[in-house]
Amino acid sequence: MKEDKSSQSKAELETVEAAGGGKQSSGVNHKSTKSGLNQTGSASQHRSGAQFPAGSQATRNDPGAPVDQSGTNVSAAESEEAENHTVDETIYMCIPVKAMFDNEQTVTEDDDVENDSSRYKLIDGLPSDNDIRKRKSYAMSFSNETNNAEWVYEILNSDYLKDNCKTLKPFGNDYHKGHLAAAANHRWCREANHDTNLFSNIIPQHKKLNQGIWKKLENHCRKIQRKRNCNVHVYTGPLYLKKLNEKNDVSIPTHLFKVIIVENEDETLEPECYVMPNEEPEYENLKDYKCDIKDIEAASGVALIRSLKLIAATQCLCLCFYTGYGLLQPHHARF
Repeated sequence: MKEDKSSQSKAELETVEAAGGGKQSSGVNHKSTKSGLNQTGSASQHRSGAQFPAGSQATRNDPGAPVDQSGTNVSAAESEEAENHTVDETIYMCIPVKAMFDNEQTVTEDDDVENDSSRYKLIDGLPSDNDIRKRKSYAMSFSNETNNAEWVYEILNSDYLKDNCKTLKPFGNDYHKGHLAAAANHRWCREANHDTNLFSNIIPQHKKLNQGIWKKLENHCRKIQRKRNCNVHVYTGPLYLKKLNEKNDVSIPTHLFKVIIVENEDETLEPECYVMPNEEPEYENLKDYKCDIKDIEAASGVALIRSLKLIAATQCLCLCFYTGYGLLQPHHARF
């Protein structure tokens, strides 16, 4: 795991004593329908869900990245063997277990639940490994190109959602210092709450988005955990779907995404995925911002899911300890 670079500002190690932030103005006018994105052919498009613009797919050079499996080379013997067996449609969701907990947990065949009818299963792996940073209760991949996190992973359970900290006072203006791993999710100890206020976990976020529908989405994650009393895995990150706009050497995201994976005792549910423009919200219902996980992958350049076929093609053992794609070098989609 990589440590924070020495060239970073000392402010990286200081807490931000509020959820609000300094005044920043992107100067970008966003015109959007629903989430402001134009979706391109998603198989699970929602009636009023998020849409991605044409050509926004991130460039990937790694042959293991789950973008296009149509060109996978398999031998004649492998093809014949595949025809004689039932196709495994299992989709493995990447969870950064080792990066998060620094242990040797494995996922093996014996670990599968016998009555698990879901095709979604969890494996240890990294969506991308640009600059992995571990905190008290979350892990992230940080981009030194944008000076923002690519993604932040956190896990919610009854212990993590305990409220043992005093509320931090917010401050406002055009952009808040928006938390990716929500501060309200990590109040079980002062150190965990402190870590959410590091600058690497904070992006410029429109104050009305931060105070409105985004806050509702964060509450939705906690409500899922409390209602089901289960593990809720959450990925959050910025998207850059237009030319980068910077303030104080930090890129202002055009959109934010959140992926919610519910792990019940007997199955892992299909993930809930949301994308929201980083501006004053136009809609008040979460369903208006739903999208497909593949569209988030394409726009962000991070690999959140892997199929068994893809893992086999890249000679990875999906049922054993998995370290992730070390060669993955995602690029942000920009216009």
